[in-house]
Amino acid sequence: MITFPVKTKKENATVSPLFGKAKYFAFYDGESLQIEANPFDNGSSLIDWFKEKGVDDIVIKEMGTNPYKKLKNTNIDIYYAGDEKITTNEIIESYNNKTLKILDASKMSEIIKKHEGSHSHGDHDHKDHHH
Repeated sequence: MITFPVKTKKENATVSPLFGKAKYFAFYDGESLQIEANPFDNGSSLIDWFKEKGVDDIVIKEMGTNPYKKLKNTNIDIYYAGDEKITTNEIIESYNNKTLKILDASKMSEIIKKHEGSHSHGDHDHKDHHH
């Protein structure tokens, strides 16, 4: 099962640049696509949701430190959707053709830097830091 954030519930929706704050997530199991509203407001809670759903792969444009740390403790692989506008069908096609790029640690740290630089996380994030 693969998941990625999308902007709308429409068929072939555009992939969202957001992760934790994305409005919807698309889930694709190799045959059918389901789009569900994001029930959380932070990326860390999403990871637990994905694990419950049996997600193996996740495709992102950006992500913050906390969800990334949490993902590293799972066996979920993180793939990069790229910087360009990309749609659900394109992601699924790349996924099926095995042409999605896995994010390695160095690329991931670039993405996190960009993400953390683009907006400030208020104090509400600090409650996530207990391990």
